[in-house]
Amino acid sequence: MTPEVRIEHRYPEALAFLRRHGPDSVAVVHDLLAQSQDHHGQLVVRTSVRQVAERLGLVSKDTVNRRMRALLAAGVIRRQLAGASSPFEAPTYVLDLSGTGI
Repeated sequence: MTPEVRIEHRYPEALAFLRRHGPDSVAVVHDLLAQSQDHHGQLVVRTSVRQVAERLGLVSKDTVNRRMRALLAAGVIRRQLAGASSPFEAPTYVLDLSGTGI
């Protein structure tokens, strides 16, 4: 179980993010934040689409996959390519919440 995490939203910036990306994307971002660790000033999380869907329990892995692809395209998350020792290992993502209001 992860430690308690406080996630704050700044309005109207967060409302614009919600309208642009939808509530499922906000839930995915919250899950990624709750699992992330600070690594040299960056929020980094190693997880898979399936793991996010299991933790959330309210959206399918297909929905999480679509939302994560949209977040990747929007630059909110990016894959960290270095460090994967196996193709079966969960990918590592770096979060960039600038401009999201979160």
